[in-house]
Parts: sequence; structure tokens; C-alpha cells
Amino acid sequence: MSERDAAIGFGALRRADILGVVLAGGQSRRFGYDKAVMQLDGHRLIEHVAARAKPQTPVLAISGREYGLGLPVIADASPSEGPLTGVLSALAWAGAAGFLAVATFSCDAPFFPLDLVERLAAQLPPDSDCSFVRAGAARHPVFALWRVACLDRLQELYVSGVRSLMIAQDRIGATAVVIPSGPGPGGDMFFNINRQEDQAAAQAWLDRR
Repeated sequence: MSERDAAIGFGALRRADILGVVLAGGQSRRFGYDKAVMQLDGHRLIEHVAARAKPQTPVLAISGREYGLGLPVIADASPSEGPLTGVLSALAWAGAAGFLAVATFSCDAPFFPLDLVERLAAQLPPDSDCSFVRAGAARHPVFALWRVACLDRLQELYVSGVRSLMIAQDRIGATAVVIPSGPGPGGDMFFNINRQEDQAAAQAWLDRR
């Protein structure tokens, strides 16, 4: 095991314990087509996200569909019902593979920190099953670290009708990890591309750099 795989900087979790998963099972209704394949600076959006996420965990998978990245694909057990179903599928897959936690990334936000998983793990209390990003006044529930141990509780919430990641996180007592502003459009490292005008803003920011 390398020094990077040790517990240093990762709280009670080792880097080797964490599966990375890009949640890409959404319908992209506001964008008009699958935004994961839209072009940004000459590459597909999913490629930008995967490139930033892959170094942060020993294994990176895609939740939702195949994009030809050579990464494992985790099928969404209940497509079109929101990101919580992707998290549930990822946690089940991770548990079967021997991982203790899952770090989730949004497929439409290509500027998140390169040490995001380390930050989420370092501030995950021993008695908490999830940590998520809060940047300024904005909450980013998709950018989160989930212990596999919370799978049963999340499944119970899902069966009871919960579909919101925020509600699910609040119900299991998730911990907010505050991350200050940094490189990204408008100083927002979690700038997400939901509409074609967001794509233009992201490209304009990259061009200025």
C-alpha cells in the first residue's frame, strides 16, 4: 500500500476504502440532450469530470450509462427517479466489491477540487455516515462521501417515498463540509452546467484562463 493509500488525511477511512462514482443517470431536460457528451474546451463534459475524479480514489465508476471511458458502469436500478437511486446502486456495488465508502461526483460540474475526496473524508465524523459540500450559500448534495453502512437506512427512506438527496442526507444526519471559493466561473468550483448558456459561461471562463 502506498503512502497515499494510508489513512493520513482521510480521517478514519483510507483512500483504498473509497469507490469514486460519477452520477450520470439524469435526463438533462434543461440542457436539451445528454449534457455529459456536450463539448467543453474540445472534450466531452464527462471526460473533464472523470479526469478530475479519477486520481482521487483507487477505482472510479460511472453510474447510469456507458460513455466509452474504459471505466466500470453501475446500472441505475430505477432510472429517471433522481440521483438517490444512483447513490443506492453505487453503495450496493461498492459493498459487494469490498469498499467501505462511496464518493459521488456530479457529471455536470467540471471544476471541483482535485482534493475533494480527501476534504470530505477528513471532516467526516466517526458517528456520521455522510459528508457533503457546502460552498458559500449553496449546498451541493451530489458531491458527497457516503459510508456503505448507510445503505439500509437510505433504502428505507427511498421505500418511504424520499427522492431528494438533501432530505435523505438530513434524515441520516449528514455533515456539511464548507469549501471556500476557488477556480471556476464566478469563483465557483462547483459551477454546474444545466443549460446551454452555462456551457457558454464555462467555455468563456476557460478561454480567459
